[in-house]
Amino acid sequence: MATRSLFKILAAESPIAVFMKANKYVYSGIFLASLATLMYELLLTRIFSVTTWYHFAFLAISMAMFGTTMGAIIVYLAPNKFTPENTSKYQAQSILAFAISCILAIVIHISVPAFLPLDPSIVIVASLFIAVPFLLVAFTLSSICISLTLTRYPEQTHKLYAADFIGAAVGCVLLVVSLNVIDGITAVYLIGFVAALSAICFSLNAENQKLKLIAAAVALATAGYVGVNAYLANQEKPVISLTWSKGEKEKLVHFEKWNTFSRIRVFGEPDAYRRPLEFGYSKLLPDVKIRQLWLDMDGCAAAILYKFNGNLKEFEFFKYDISNFAYELIHDGNALVIGVGGGKDILAALALGQKTVTGVEINNNTVATITGRYGDYIGHLDKMPGVKLVCDEARSYITRSKEKYDSIQATLVDTWAASSSGAYALTESSLYTVDAWETFINHLSDRGILTMTRWYSHYVPSEIYRLVGVGNAALKVVGIENPRAHIVLVRLMNSELGDSLHAEDGLGTILVSRSPFTDEQLALVEARCKELGFEVALTPKFAIDPNLALAAEGKTGEIEKTVPYNLKPSTDDCPFFFQTLNPSQVFNKTIYAGGRTANNINSAVALLLVLVTVTFFTFYCFRLPILRTKDKSQLKGSLPIFAYFFSIGIGFMLIELSQVQRFSITLGHPIYALAVVLFTLFLATGLGSVSFGKLCELTKNRLHLLLASVLVVTAIFGLATPALVHALAPESTPVRIAASIASLFPVGFVLGLGFPAGMRLGFKHSQVLTPWLWGINGAASVLGSVLSVVISMFLGISVSYWCGFIFYAIALYCCMQLEKRESAESAA
Repeated sequence: MATRSLFKILAAESPIAVFMKANKYVYSGIFLASLATLMYELLLTRIFSVTTWYHFAFLAISMAMFGTTMGAIIVYLAPNKFTPENTSKYQAQSILAFAISCILAIVIHISVPAFLPLDPSIVIVASLFIAVPFLLVAFTLSSICISLTLTRYPEQTHKLYAADFIGAAVGCVLLVVSLNVIDGITAVYLIGFVAALSAICFSLNAENQKLKLIAAAVALATAGYVGVNAYLANQEKPVISLTWSKGEKEKLVHFEKWNTFSRIRVFGEPDAYRRPLEFGYSKLLPDVKIRQLWLDMDGCAAAILYKFNGNLKEFEFFKYDISNFAYELIHDGNALVIGVGGGKDILAALALGQKTVTGVEINNNTVATITGRYGDYIGHLDKMPGVKLVCDEARSYITRSKEKYDSIQATLVDTWAASSSGAYALTESSLYTVDAWETFINHLSDRGILTMTRWYSHYVPSEIYRLVGVGNAALKVVGIENPRAHIVLVRLMNSELGDSLHAEDGLGTILVSRSPFTDEQLALVEARCKELGFEVALTPKFAIDPNLALAAEGKTGEIEKTVPYNLKPSTDDCPFFFQTLNPSQVFNKTIYAGGRTANNINSAVALLLVLVTVTFFTFYCFRLPILRTKDKSQLKGSLPIFAYFFSIGIGFMLIELSQVQRFSITLGHPIYALAVVLFTLFLATGLGSVSFGKLCELTKNRLHLLLASVLVVTAIFGLATPALVHALAPESTPVRIAASIASLFPVGFVLGLGFPAGMRLGFKHSQVLTPWLWGINGAASVLGSVLSVVISMFLGISVSYWCGFIFYAIALYCCMQLEKRESAESAA
C-alpha cells in the first residue's frame, strides 16, 4: 500500500502526468508490441544474412536499432504532444505505423536490385543504404509505443516491463515455429499482423472509431496475405519471394526452404552433364562429366548434389579432391563426416573404400531435402548399407557418442551467415576450437585421423597457420608430447577451377593422427600427392613454409612477430576461428591484400567501425536531449540516474549475449540458443520484474539490496558456468536443455529487477525525464550488443560477461547515491 500511495503522490506532483492506470488492453498491447518488435529484429538478421554479408547485416541492424532510442527521445522532447489524454491514441497509431513500415522496409530492400543492375557489392550497399532509413523509422515507431507504455503508468511500470519481456520471450519461440512453416518474407507480414493486433488493443482505450477500423483492416489484410502466400509458396508460386542474394539475381532455383538460421536453395540444371563443379580438384582430374545440382545456404556455403545411380566406381575420381586425401591412408574404416551438405562427402567416403559412414548435419532442412525431395536424385544415400545420417550438431553428437572413428572429416564447414542470436556468433566456429578438437581426437581409433580442409591464401595463409596451431594445442591437451609427429598438411594451390572461381585461394587439408605418422605413411603421402597433383606442405620432417613448422610446434607467437595477424589457437571462450585480425595492425595495408582471409579481416574491421559509429550515436542520444531541453533546471542532479540506466542497459546486453554465445556451444544447436537461452532469459527477466513490488515490500524499499542481489547471483553464475558447461558436454540434449534453463533462470530473474528499480528512482527524481531514461537504456543496449561481440572476439566470452558484472556494480553505486540523496532531502 505504501508503494501505491507513493506513486499517486508522484503522479500528482508531476508536471506532465495525471495518474493513469493500465488495463488489460494496455498489457495485451505491450505484450504484442514487444513480441512483434523482437521477432522483427531477429528476422532481419535472417533476411540480411541471405541478401548481404554478415558484417553488413550487423552494421545495418545496429543502426536501425537506434530507432528504439529515437522513439523515447521524441516522447521526451514533445511532452505537450504526448499528453496523458492522447496516450492511447499515440500508442495505437505508432505501433500500427510500425506494422506497415516494417513490411515496407523489407519490400523496398528486396526490390532495389531489380532497379540497380550493377556490381553485386554496389547492389548490397545500395539496398541497405535505402532500407536502413525505413528500418530506423519502423523501430522508432515501435519505441514510441513502448516508451509511452512504460512511462505513463508509474504504479504499474514493473508489471508492464514484465509483459514487455514476456512478449519478447514468446517472440523467440514464435519465430522458430513460423520459419519452419513459412519463408522469411512472409514472416514479415506475420509480424505486421501481430503489430496490428497490438494496435487494436491500444485503440480500444482511445475514443477513435476510425483508428480501430484501420487497425482491424491492417490485421485482416496481413493475416490474409500470410495465409495466401504460405499456400502459394507450397505450390511454388508465391506472390512475393526473395529473388536475389549477395547482390546477384538467383537463376534456375528449383527449391527453397527457411528456418531460423538458414535459407537453403537448390539450383542448376539437373540433367546437364558437366565437369564436377566444386573447387578442390587437382588439374590431374580425368575428363569426367556428371549430372549435378547446387545446394547452398544463404547464397554461399555451397555444396553439390551429385546424380547417383548406385555405381560407386563412377565416383572414384573423388580421390583427386584434396579434401578426401585422408582416405589414401585409411581403408575399410569407419568414417564420420561433419556437414553432410548435398551428400558429396558421404558418397566420396563410400567410393574411396570406407566400410561405414556416419554423416552429421546440423540443418534439418538440408537433411529433409537430400532424403526427401532430392533423395531419388542422389540415390538415397541415407538408405545405403553402412550409411547413417544424423541431424544434430556434430560436436555435440560426437561428444555423446560411444563410437571410435577411423576418420573424422570436415570440408570447408563454414558460412558467412548471421545467426539469429547474434550476427557474429557463427555456429561453425565451435568446430574449430582446441576444446572441440580434443573431443574429436578422443573419439578416434588408434589409427584414426581427424582431417579438415580450409582455405590456403596465396598471400599469408593465416587461417592455415591457426588451423595447425589448434591441432598442436589439442594434441597437447590429450597428452601427446610431440604433436608435430602427428600432423601432416597437404595443399592444392592451382585447382581445376581455381583460375575461375577462387584464384586468390588454394586449399589446405590437415591430417591430425591419433598415433604418430610412420615412415611408411609419410612415404605414401609423398607418393600419392605426386600422383594426384597435390603438394606436401608439412610433415614431421619437412615444412614448405617455416611458419608452418612453428605452428606445428605450438609457436604461433613467433609467427605473429613476422605476420600482421592474430594466430592464437581458438578456444571455446574465444571461438572466433575465422577472425585473425590483430587490432594493432588495423592500419597495415598488407592485411587487406586479398583472398578469403582479407574478407574476414574486412568483416572484423567493419565491426570495429560499427563500434565507433554506435558509440558516436550513443553520445548524441545523451547530447541531443540536453541541447533541446529548454528548462535546464530539471536536469540538475540527473547524472547518477543517467549513469544508472546507461549501466544496466549495457550490462544487461554484455551478460545476455555472452551467455547466448557460451550456451550455443553447450546446447549444440543455434535453434536452442534462440529458443532456450533467449527465451529463458527474457521470460525470467519478465517474472523478476513482476516480483519487483513484492520484493520491495520485503526489503522495505531499499532498492540497493535488490541491485546487490543481481551482483551476487551473476557472480555465482559466472564462477560456476565453466564447470557447468564442461559437465553438461556428454549429457543428452534434454538434460542439457533442462540444466541450461535451471542455471539461466536465476540470472534472468535478478536482471529483471534493474529496470523497475531504476524507474522507481526516476519517478522520484523527475517523471519528466522517464522517457529519456528509457532512451538512454535503449542506446546503451545497442552499444552493449556491439561491445559484447568485440570484447568476446578479442578478449573472450568470459571477459565480456565480467564487464557486464562491472556495469551492474556501477549501477549499484549510482542507486546507493540516489537513495542517500533522497534520505538527506527527506531529513531536511
